[in-house]
Amino acid sequence: MNKKLITGMIAALLFATPIIMPTATEAASISELENQKAELENKSADLNSKIQSQEETLNNLESEKANLESEVEKLQTNIDTVVLELKVQEQKLADSKAKIEKLKAEIEKLKDLIARREEKLEHQARNVQTDGSTSNMVDLVLSAESLSDLIGRVGVVNQLVSANKDIVTQQENDKKEVEKNEKAAQDEKVAIESLKAEIEVNKNNLVAQKAELDDKIVQVATKYDMTESEKNEFVKEQAVIATQTSVLSSELQEERQRIIAEEEKAQAAAKKAEAEAEAKAAQAEAKAAETKQTTSSSSQAQSSNKTQASTQSSSNSSGFINPSGGYTTSSYGYRIHPITGVNKLHGGIDFGGGGPIVAAQSGTVVFAGYHSDWGYYVKIDHGNGVQTLYAHMVSGSLLVTAGQQVSQGQQIGTMGTTGSSTGVHLHFEVYVNGSRVDPAGYL
Repeated sequence: MNKKLITGMIAALLFATPIIMPTATEAASISELENQKAELENKSADLNSKIQSQEETLNNLESEKANLESEVEKLQTNIDTVVLELKVQEQKLADSKAKIEKLKAEIEKLKDLIARREEKLEHQARNVQTDGSTSNMVDLVLSAESLSDLIGRVGVVNQLVSANKDIVTQQENDKKEVEKNEKAAQDEKVAIESLKAEIEVNKNNLVAQKAELDDKIVQVATKYDMTESEKNEFVKEQAVIATQTSVLSSELQEERQRIIAEEEKAQAAAKKAEAEAEAKAAQAEAKAAETKQTTSSSSQAQSSNKTQASTQSSSNSSGFINPSGGYTTSSYGYRIHPITGVNKLHGGIDFGGGGPIVAAQSGTVVFAGYHSDWGYYVKIDHGNGVQTLYAHMVSGSLLVTAGQQVSQGQQIGTMGTTGSSTGVHLHFEVYVNGSRVDPAGYL
């Protein structure tokens, strides 16, 4: 019985096996399919998210491109305005030069006339001295033979005296006219110098605005991740938009290109000179460091202390003034960058509040133009290896050019938020022998 039971159980198992095994296999397959489905759904969700993100990026870029085209048109209008102003100023300059030349000619003519009159008066004076005194005229009257002769001789004497008096009067009037013309010429010369400086500033702003425009075009092209050929084509497209926006005649457009080419050449020369000066300063600093290494450690410490004391003393007596009337918003030192979020050195002091920017000390302008990070900025050399930098100025507000001498307190621009900036402020830096230092010790 047991045998039958065992046999039955085995048979039942044999019959059950075909049924049970496929069910288990099927269950495993369903589980795998569900896992695969879930995995595909996750991948699909990720892909959709990426597509959506890419679409948002493209939409943002399209928006940026539209904004760029608007800015291209706006900047081109500003550039056109500057070119037209330059044309008017250059005509005024030419008129002033012509006026000065005319005044000079009149002055020379009057001086020649005055010289000839003086020669005539001197000749008369010599005649009086050699031929006799003024009593000769009395003798001339007294020797008259009749009343009519006397009246005639008195008339001659009156004519001589009157003629001489008129000559002297005219001589004085002409001398006053010379002085007047010389003053007018001097005033015109001062006006010319002022106008020339204004023209140079406007030219410089023109080039700086073009640099800003070119920088924005390249930034948008870079965000689009374009190839070099696509980027060049994009730049050309923006140039076409700028040309179509321009209201200048072909003659003035050529003039604009000439001005830009000349100023770009001048700015390139200024940058080269600045780079050479910084390289020399770096070499001098490296040489000084090598010299210090040859001394003992104790001498180094003493030298360092003396240097620090000397620096502190010179800083306190530097005579620098605040470059802005604004309040300090960020000091020199390491901080989290407000745009990149990276902890890095903030190499200057920020002043907020807006308003004019002035030279902290007198000196020579090294550079005045545009940079993608600093925006519109000015750099001034104060001598003795000390330079200052003023960044993020308003577009078109540059009031100085490279090579110009500036006095302490002279306005050089206006606070803005151009370049890499999160709000209206002035970023102010101090360089000593090419290295940035904390400006606080100089203010």
